[in-house]
Amino acid sequence: MQNYTELTGPTLPQMVNDGYITDIELQSDGGAVVDVNWYPLAAHGDYLGLYWDGRLFGTLSLNDPDTYAWPWTVVIPESYAPDGPHQAWYTVTDVAQNQSASPISMAVVDRQHTDGLPPPLFTDADATNTITYTSVIQNNGTHVKVPWSIDAYAAGDTVYIYWRELDSAGNFVPGSSTTITHSVNSSDVGKGFKVLIEPPFVTAATPGGSAEVWYSVISATESAKSSQTGSAKIDMTDAGYYPAPYIPAGNDGWIDCSELTAANGVEIDVLPSSQFVAGSGVVVYWQGYDATGSAISTSSYQTSSHSLTPADVTAGFSVLIPASYITPIGTGSAQAWYAVTSPAIPGVSGVTGVRVDAQHCSLLPPPVFPNAAGDNTLTGAEVTADNGTDMNIYYPGMAAGDTVASFWVGYLLSPESPVTGATWTETRTLTAAEAQAQLAIFHVPVDNITPVGNGFGEGRYQVMYSSGGVASSDVKDVNIAINGSSELLMGCGTGAPFFDPTVLVRPLNAVTLSGPAGASIELSLSSGSGAWFQPDGVQTLLLTLDETGRGSAQVYSFSTGNVQVSAFDINDPALSATASMTFSPWTLGTGDLLSYGISTNATADGLSACGVYMQTTENSTARQAKLTLTGTTNAILPISGTTMALVNVSSSHAAGFDVTDSVVESVTFTLSLPDTGAYVTGKLAFSSLLSELPA
Repeated sequence: MQNYTELTGPTLPQMVNDGYITDIELQSDGGAVVDVNWYPLAAHGDYLGLYWDGRLFGTLSLNDPDTYAWPWTVVIPESYAPDGPHQAWYTVTDVAQNQSASPISMAVVDRQHTDGLPPPLFTDADATNTITYTSVIQNNGTHVKVPWSIDAYAAGDTVYIYWRELDSAGNFVPGSSTTITHSVNSSDVGKGFKVLIEPPFVTAATPGGSAEVWYSVISATESAKSSQTGSAKIDMTDAGYYPAPYIPAGNDGWIDCSELTAANGVEIDVLPSSQFVAGSGVVVYWQGYDATGSAISTSSYQTSSHSLTPADVTAGFSVLIPASYITPIGTGSAQAWYAVTSPAIPGVSGVTGVRVDAQHCSLLPPPVFPNAAGDNTLTGAEVTADNGTDMNIYYPGMAAGDTVASFWVGYLLSPESPVTGATWTETRTLTAAEAQAQLAIFHVPVDNITPVGNGFGEGRYQVMYSSGGVASSDVKDVNIAINGSSELLMGCGTGAPFFDPTVLVRPLNAVTLSGPAGASIELSLSSGSGAWFQPDGVQTLLLTLDETGRGSAQVYSFSTGNVQVSAFDINDPALSATASMTFSPWTLGTGDLLSYGISTNATADGLSACGVYMQTTENSTARQAKLTLTGTTNAILPISGTTMALVNVSSSHAAGFDVTDSVVESVTFTLSLPDTGAYVTGKLAFSSLLSELPA
């Protein structure tokens, strides 16, 4: 399952009392008011965007969620809020560039709500005007009839039917509101028409709850008209309520063409529930809608009944909605929910909505970094001169009103593991001038580039078209050479215990170099010392810096003491660096953990390693040695890829552990023999070559 933050939809305070926004409220508040409340896992560096009908109306860079004066309020200008239903939602992009989208909140604008038309009718309610769960199952929801009255509507008019539910205290039930769009045809005139409210919007009511429904008529020739509100009791006492399904591909709010094609459909995850019982049946439902919100019959699908296994009860399960039921949507939206049958308590889940684009199936051109032209490299001088770097975006059909989200990641090994402080995003709506020029220029700040040092950067963007739909760009990777080509930097690990050939582990100190890419560097150790380069056993070593300007070596020593390390560019001897490292005696351990030692101060580049070394007593019965990194840390043990690793010591009675980190920090560890209980604790430090740059 992808990274995502569980968000709640934005709130619409102007709708709390009656379920719609009037002209008086629009005038007094300056527009439609949308509030975003505090959400779980809100964190420093989160980047929020508020959308209304697919258009970006506000962004927020969150500094401290604990001190921010929630809610975040955005006012939508009245000109963007014509009478009828509107969709409001927000997105959150965290510092790791995981994108999450909130559920959609339905806003209803009804400026002159006059209650002049007769109320709709609940045709499936019983004699007591109550809608029961049994009725919902029989009708696959509940029907609402919009009655005919003289001059109520004419062929070609649009009728919006609004449904919401209230609890026993009269408060709105989240997740219960829905809007149905109906285009009036000639057969409706004089008779009226029915619409179906889908099950999850009916079963959302709590005990003692009720439903409200009304409609508005939008005509091309007359002013908008609205109805009285109809009300019915909702009795779901025989039903259970289950959590809404999760759509992994839609965690950013969209299912795009690439995701649809890759899976040949859409995965729906039914999450575990305490109400599940093995042997119960679960049917998953999918309904697609076009851009106007009208249901598409060829995009309606339900799975065969899935019998829950014991594993499903605790872990949930997944189904695949075939692509053939998604592509008819084109650019629109979809909803998914499921129904549960006995022996579990029968019930209907909450509903999950997602926007769909099955049309824009080609990647857009990658962004362009002008400063990297020619050598595909951003140098320190270029980044400093421009206080960052421009990222130019162009794509076919660029139009005013398009919303473009741009992303930057600086990394050493992989974009999935960015350097701390080297991620950036900005979302904005394109102007008419940009559309005319067919060019949008975004600027990545210098502070989000320099933490990389020498490494890589990746740029990409996503477009939400003003005409509807979404598309993503190809990525553009560039080299980053912040340290430049005019200096050579060197960092040394230090403190490793001396190498005793009778002990079956070789302690090492790391050497890390940063300089001109492709440079030939001669490394040498103090003459007469007991130190040697691993694995060649020489005191002079020639190496070539890679395309990022990085090079590395490892050193061991048969004796304790200081060792000087010297380096120079054989083609430019003035380009040189020196550093020193120490080799230490072994430190006395506890119990049958005879002794141990550490190499610390490695460069925090995700590649250079600190080391933890140990040996047991000769008669130790320990089978394994264990190293655990404790507390909050970004460091890992490469042998396991996690913060814990085990090594067999039953015959060698010795072991060594490498530890890498991409963050400058201190890392606490526990070294132990799980079989005997002996252990010691200590700390490793990771440093940065950047700290050695002149101020």
